[in-house]
Amino acid sequence: MGINDNSDIIFHNRSSTDFGIKVLFPFNPLVPAPKKEMQSIPGRSGDWASNDSTYNSSETPVNVVIHKPRRYDDWEQLKGDIENWLFGDEDWLSFGKTSDYLYRAQIVTAPTFTPINFERVNATFTFHFQPYKYADNGIHWQEFPRNGIVYNHESEDVKPDWHINGKGNFMLKVNDIPYEFNNIDGDIYLKGDEGNAYSNDPTTAYLIDGLLNDHIRLANNEAPLMVADGDGSNSISLEPMDANSVLNKAEFIPRWRRLI
Repeated sequence: MGINDNSDIIFHNRSSTDFGIKVLFPFNPLVPAPKKEMQSIPGRSGDWASNDSTYNSSETPVNVVIHKPRRYDDWEQLKGDIENWLFGDEDWLSFGKTSDYLYRAQIVTAPTFTPINFERVNATFTFHFQPYKYADNGIHWQEFPRNGIVYNHESEDVKPDWHINGKGNFMLKVNDIPYEFNNIDGDIYLKGDEGNAYSNDPTTAYLIDGLLNDHIRLANNEAPLMVADGDGSNSISLEPMDANSVLNKAEFIPRWRRLI
């Protein structure tokens, strides 16, 4: 195993190099498993598999080498800071500062530490990865394009998050399919993967209140879908539905993604 240019881990908004940690490459590749349930059919050879095109998460051990930074007096202090950094909620993770993709990951088992000498410890961090990796240009809020066209260059269809600030009634169209936002007075956020609307930004907090589903009308009761077919082009537009409606801001998070 060796170290390359992408040997650091960016996780919980900090770099592993803050703790003297470098990743040992290569490590086991991330592989998602399809969610399938095998069923036997009486009178028929073989099994039948149910398949809803969803995938299980993946747990992958990441081997690292740790060289104690000079600011630490002992390994116990460093070990405690590493654990405080790793533990916590699921968050964005990337390998290297120049990575084009990020993962959704969290630690679900305790790290293992193996001392080599007074200055070096080998360790293994086992991360629980969601089955997709996300393009780094699609995980933040962005304005609607002036030409009304966005491109999904990844391999998976996505349901973006949407944010509208204004007063009145608005019509969102995605690939000519209409979605209504009615009686808006301030902010409304539509979380695509859920199909729920909120008064607060769902990307910054876990929401249990502020539900605004009575202010939206979704075509086929599904949030807008941006497809990856063909050249990946998707049309989007947002307009007031009457002369009294005023739109102040409109933005979306596409979350372009592909399987890990």
